Amino acid sequence: MDFGEKFERGLRLMMEAITEAESNGRAPLDTVGMRAELAELARLRGRPAFYPYLGSGLGCGARAMMADGRWVLDFALGIGVHFFGHGNLDLVETAIRAAASDLVTQGNLLFNREYHALMKTLLEHAPRGMERCWLSLSGADANENALKLIRQKRDGRPGVIAFRHCFHGRTTAMAEITDRPDYRLGQPATFPVEYVPFYDRSDPDSSAKSLAALRDVIRRSGDRVATLIVELVQGEAGFVTAPREFFAPMFEECRRAGIVVWADEIQTFARTGELFATDLLNLADYIDVITVAKVLQGSAILYRKDFTPDPGLISGTFSGVTVAMAVGRRIIEKLAGEGYFGPDGRIKRLERLARNHIERLSREHPGKISHVDGIGAMLAFRMGDGSLEKTRAFIRRCFDAGLALYYGGHEPACIRLFLPAGCLTEDELDDAFGILSKCLE
Repeated sequence: MDFGEKFERGLRLMMEAITEAESNGRAPLDTVGMRAELAELARLRGRPAFYPYLGSGLGCGARAMMADGRWVLDFALGIGVHFFGHGNLDLVETAIRAAASDLVTQGNLLFNREYHALMKTLLEHAPRGMERCWLSLSGADANENALKLIRQKRDGRPGVIAFRHCFHGRTTAMAEITDRPDYRLGQPATFPVEYVPFYDRSDPDSSAKSLAALRDVIRRSGDRVATLIVELVQGEAGFVTAPREFFAPMFEECRRAGIVVWADEIQTFARTGELFATDLLNLADYIDVITVAKVLQGSAILYRKDFTPDPGLISGTFSGVTVAMAVGRRIIEKLAGEGYFGPDGRIKRLERLARNHIERLSREHPGKISHVDGIGAMLAFRMGDGSLEKTRAFIRRCFDAGLALYYGGHEPACIRLFLPAGCLTEDELDDAFGILSKCLE
């Protein structure tokens, strides 16, 4: 069989698979069958799903069909991954073409052109000063690699400065940095992590207090610190924002102390109204290393040329799935070329509409909505007193009514709205807030 015959056979197999998937989607499980499959899934992985979602593989924009034939509006997005929603034909076509490649997964020894094309596209749109790129799988992978190259640049200094309520991943090192002791139960502490307060909009002295706390850490422990890591919008904490005036003095302080400034943009990438929150806040001159993931469908570290690590420090068998690399590149092209960014871009227009809906909910349900925060396609609000138990129960009530949501924070918790800004229509936004209003009653 020559190359042409192999290629044609591969395309034919893909079309047969697509036809089979569509056929299966038209014959959904009954409710009992779906519950049985979810129960087995819970048994196999050792805990149940957060809510009884099992996808059929069929979706259209912001709506996804579950395996039992019910449709839900998806405002959880796999915790921010599916910016373009479900069944985007442009991305599906990109994926099908990439799936015809000879490699399912690419690595750092043998890679195809998708590897180069994604890296080049990322750097073309990166904040100024970012001249190098390394591809990896999950956001936690990118963060682990970033920590290694930063420590090497800082001559092996182990310490990290992070912000209260931060989240940077669940691998061993990232769980040590993340400000959630329950994420590292039974785990030893292997390096020093110092926390400073994040921005608090309710406190006019918040910026001064955080800067003073940072200076105190640098005075006491600066000679052992490798980096300050920061989410420019805190993700798991509940889409908590801060102005440029909060960050710039702290970054200047780190620069004077020789401490590397590292922006964890795994959640903010493509979702704040610009491709990078670093550019939205005009902070590129301060930042040395940026990590991205989620919307990218893979992950990457971007860094200044003088941070290039020793060849033995960072590698790995896998750097990404061919389909994910091709789709990730296409996502960047769509975002940059189809009017999503800027003050009048699609993301900011949707943010304004969503905020209007939240304000209306607050008026219609006095005392039930507060602490609205976020930016772009990342919005959040607190329900009632922010009880974690009540917040989770409310999310499950919304799911039963046809709206998939997720929460952030702990005590207090909040509702996070992951807006599928790549596909969301105004009618779908109206439907989502109609469900929220009904469930608030």
